[in-house]
Order: sequence, then C-alpha cells, then structure tokens
Amino acid sequence: MQLKEYARLQDIGDYKSIILNEQKLIKESEELDYTKGIIMGYLNIVNSLFVLNKNKESLHFLDIAKRKLENDKDPALNARLYFFYARNYSVLGLYDQSNKNLNKALHFSGNMSNIEERKKREYLIYTWKRKNFMQLQLIDSVFKMERKSLALGAEVELYVAIAERNLDSKKIDSTEYYLNKALQLYQKSTARQQAVVLRSFGKMYVEKKDNKKGLDYFFRSLEISQKLGLKKVSLENYKEIYETYKSMDEVDNEKKFLEKYTVLNDSLNKIEKSILNITIEKFLKEKEEDEKKKFHYTTIAIILIVITICIILLSVYKKNNRYKDILIDKKNKDIDILEKKLDTSYEEVIQLAINDDNLFIVKFKEIYPDFYNNLIRYYPDLNAGDLKFCALVRLNFSNKEIAQYGNMSVRTVESKKYRLRKKIGLPANTDFNKWISDQ
Repeated sequence: MQLKEYARLQDIGDYKSIILNEQKLIKESEELDYTKGIIMGYLNIVNSLFVLNKNKESLHFLDIAKRKLENDKDPALNARLYFFYARNYSVLGLYDQSNKNLNKALHFSGNMSNIEERKKREYLIYTWKRKNFMQLQLIDSVFKMERKSLALGAEVELYVAIAERNLDSKKIDSTEYYLNKALQLYQKSTARQQAVVLRSFGKMYVEKKDNKKGLDYFFRSLEISQKLGLKKVSLENYKEIYETYKSMDEVDNEKKFLEKYTVLNDSLNKIEKSILNITIEKFLKEKEEDEKKKFHYTTIAIILIVITICIILLSVYKKNNRYKDILIDKKNKDIDILEKKLDTSYEEVIQLAINDDNLFIVKFKEIYPDFYNNLIRYYPDLNAGDLKFCALVRLNFSNKEIAQYGNMSVRTVESKKYRLRKKIGLPANTDFNKWISDQ
C-alpha cells in the first residue's frame, strides 16, 4: 500500500503530499516496530526533498536512514540509500564523491533478488554516472555508461540526452534519430519525461530555422510543466521561448517571456518559507528530541564504561587528530571545487556583459546579490540603465570597454558616470570606481 500511494503521488508530481504521508507511515511503522517500513518512509522523503531542491534536508534524512540500516543488509534498501547520497553529491558538484556512492549502490544492487528492480536500479546508477562523467569531461566514460544503459533498455531521458549532445555539435540527423527513438516511448513515459521530449524537439526545430514549429513544441512542453509544477522544466521552456522570439525580432514577446524567466529564476534562488518548511522543521525537532532521550540513557551506561578505558582514550585521541587532518584536507578540496564553480559563474557573467545580453543583469544579481540589493534599497531613483552601468563598473570594466560593448562613445560613458555621481550624491573628492567596489 505504501509503495502504491508513493508511486501514484510521484507520477502526478505531488511531492509535498508524499512527505506528509510518509511522516504518518513512519510513525505507524514505529508503533508496529516495522523497521523496513520506517526506512522506506525516510528514503521516500529523501527523494521528494531532493526533487524539491532541498538538499540539506534530504541529506539529513539520509543520515537517519543510514543509522537505521546499520544492522540491515537488505540490498534493495542499501542500493537506494547510496544512490540517493550520490544524487545529492552530484548536484552539489562533488562528482567524485557521487561516483563513489554510485559504486556502493551498484555493489548492493548486484545482490537484489528481483531482476526487474535490479535492472531499473542499475539503469539509474549508470545514468547518473554518465551525468557525472559529462561534468568531469571524461567523454570516453560517458559513452561507456551510455552503452551500459542502452543494454539495460534505454528510457526516454537517455535518448533525449544523447540527442541534445548531438544537437550541440550541430549533428541534426543524429539528433532527429535519437529524438524519434524517444518518441517511440513517449506514450508510456511520465508526464515530466514527455515535457522534456517536447522541449528537445522544439530546440531541434529552432536549430533547423523552423521557429514557428519550435515554439509550438516549447508551448506544449510548458503546458505540461506548469500543470505539474515542474518549475525547472518551465524555466528552461521560458528561456528557449524568449531566445526564439529574440531571434525572430518579436520584441514584445521577447520581453514578456524574459520577464517570466527572470521572475521564476529569482523565486527558485530564494529560500522558500512555506508550510512544508514548517512541517519538516517540526518533524525534525520531534526526531531530535527522541534522539536526545536515547542519548541520555545511553550516556549513563557509557560513563560507567569510560572509567575503565581512560588509558585507551590517549591512543584514540591521537587517532582522532589524524582523522581531523584528513577531514580538513577533504574540506579544503571541497572548497577548491566550489571556488572553481564560482570562477565559472564569474566568467559567464563577464561574457554576457561583453555580448550585451539581456540575461546579464539576471546573472549578475545571482553572483552579487548584496551589491545589487543595496543599490536599489538606498538609491531607489536608479533606473535599469543606471544599475547596469554600476554592474559593469563593479566588474572592473574600463570606460573604453563600457563604451565598446555598449555601442557608445567614451565621452558618453563619462557623461553617464557624471550624472550618476550627482544622482547618488557623491562628494567631488570621492573616486566613483572605488566607491562602487566598496559597496
């Protein structure tokens, strides 16, 4: 019953209801001392939180499930556990760590007795390995994972991924071949997968210069994604629609869908404070209280034992210091990875500025939210052009560069800077560029 209701809600994309239902089922399973039901409930919550982009909470529930599974070697549950760890690490950019967990998941899946379920799990494992290798630019490994997935019976999204890779290389015939493969599975696929297929067909037709047909596919995909509340899919559709209208010089429609893209993008980048958050926090608090009670009783027993092992603690202390050094080294490596991601975002916003792309200010806000918000809070009279000019100065563009990329003269840039000084109210002895960099 638990599996059927979970599958039904997953098919319609109602992940909030899944979380609420699984919380009830966990409590019922605890009353019955049904460990498998408890673990399944936690893992279903983990998956739902992941889909809702709540990685921190997803990892928290994974840790709970892992503790519950310590004495249970059920291969299906363990394969699912490490697969979910891998997905969370992957979206955080920790691709090597993700692959290590995928290898653990693959080990457990090999011992699953249900052959069909084992194939499904292995297919998902190879799919995420392919994604990780793509990010690591290990193309040979990407192809290897694709072959393994195809051998297990490819699903819609794998064909779409291969098609879009060919589309990026301008191989239209190969793109169409794999999209038609996906189309053969269209009727049996989930609504989310159907939206992805339609969007990819739209991209192919735009590449063929058939913008009208491309837009038709984008809008069909958008209809599905909006109905299911698939915000990330809708965001991609808005982007494709806006860019297509831009190429067609339909300014009004371009602005309309650029605005929709911007609004949705901003909302996805904010921390959602909803009823779901309150429910999750409450549930976590209850579980934390239970853990504290268990810890209290356990501590009493531990204190009696600790008296007899004080000498051993000296060696344990030394081992812990070595372990700390390992953790610090690992943390530094993780920081390096995150810094590289930030560098990539910085290069992207610079390129958008050089291209005078309308998405420049959207991306700039993501990287420098405090700078942008301070400007509009303390200087509400600044218009969009003023904010864009300040953004370019913040990125250390010279007057000559601003003139070049904005199709204006250097004198015009200097005049703009002078008018901005007056609008902001800067004293004559204050350097404008230094003032901007200090904000």
